[in-house]
Amino acid sequence: MSNHKLITSAAGRLFRLGELAGRVGVSIAGNAMANLFRDADSKVEHKATALIKNAVRVKEALGRLKGVPMKIGQILSLHEKLFPEEVAQVLRSLQQKAPTVPFKDILTMIRSELGRRFTHITDIDETALAAASIGQVHRARLKDGRDIALKIQYPGIDEVIRADMKNLKGILKLLFSMFTRMDMEPVWQELNDRLLEELDYEKEAANMKRMARFFKHDRHIIIPKVIDKVSSRHVLGMELVSGISPDALSEGSFSQEIKNAWGESMMRLVLKGLFDFKFLHADPNIANFSFMESGGIIVYDFGCMKEVPEAICKGYVCLIQAALNQDIHLIPRILQSMGVHRADGTPISSAMVSDFAEVFYEFIEPGVVYSFGDDHRIYERIQALGYKHISESMSLVFPKDIIFIDRTFGGHFGNLCRLNAAADWRAILSDHVKPSLPAERNH
Repeated sequence: MSNHKLITSAAGRLFRLGELAGRVGVSIAGNAMANLFRDADSKVEHKATALIKNAVRVKEALGRLKGVPMKIGQILSLHEKLFPEEVAQVLRSLQQKAPTVPFKDILTMIRSELGRRFTHITDIDETALAAASIGQVHRARLKDGRDIALKIQYPGIDEVIRADMKNLKGILKLLFSMFTRMDMEPVWQELNDRLLEELDYEKEAANMKRMARFFKHDRHIIIPKVIDKVSSRHVLGMELVSGISPDALSEGSFSQEIKNAWGESMMRLVLKGLFDFKFLHADPNIANFSFMESGGIIVYDFGCMKEVPEAICKGYVCLIQAALNQDIHLIPRILQSMGVHRADGTPISSAMVSDFAEVFYEFIEPGVVYSFGDDHRIYERIQALGYKHISESMSLVFPKDIIFIDRTFGGHFGNLCRLNAAADWRAILSDHVKPSLPAERNH
């Protein structure tokens, strides 16, 4: 991973995004013009080349900008089957191989944040273990001999995120108005709140401790322990717990059995968070996980967490029970009770619900072990249904609380596809939609 100075000025970042859009636009237009003079085979070849070039441009620009734009790229990469494989590989690299910030800037940040507590550290590896949207991780050693992981926030990223959010609010409102008539302000507030929470590593440390309590008896889901004496608002020390990296998933010859176990562990993390604890790990970027030979997973990055309101939790329980029992006729009213309905307050049409339920039901047919790698057309089918019901979709409203829940499920859908994970998903869902206990509130 190469070193790059972080672009922190609002004007500079807006210029880079505009420049990126312009370069991609010119490339697409130029390729379309040239295609007028090419034969069919040449058109396909040049289209593929243009796609890859533009994906590289997007990856490099978003990686250098960090912050919100990079998060957008990471979300895109979760749904890699929407893109040609060459393009997916380029976007996939945003999940773990973003350009790093120079070590001298990182070291200055650590010294400034820890003050006298910096003496607890005897050594820091200059090469980053990982680089993400708001910080990077370095191996370090404590005086007592323990090797730990230090997560350090990029200097100035706090101001960068706030500037990005201001810049993007107007753009997203414009885009939002193109496909829905609902008020975007509550949705925007939810996005803003979750992203700004990620800047507070003290809050993230508290999230990690809380999740560690929840999963302390689950040997398949490992949460690293926080090292308080080398942690602050912008530096987070944690035990160094390593496993098989996401990059190795496509490179290694892992058995389908262990991939299935990893998929089940990921699904149980989500379902327990939603239904048992009502506290959801809401950043499904696959770089936030590593994988154990036992079939378990190690979970990192607890900056984006979602407190799940009781009513929303109960709504999802009812939805899944209706799907399991094929009571599709109940779903419009259940959604309405959750705050998902048409703008005039009436339920979503039975036709729209039935079409999407038919696709979903394939995952949970009784006695079926469904593999997410079997049907690569699943995204095309969902897209086609989106176009079919676009008029009704534009009239829908939904509560802000489901945004990050749906993002989590959607992201893990992409992760399960990447693993080609197969399981009796019906049985796993059934285990988690029993009447749930009240959420823990003493935290």
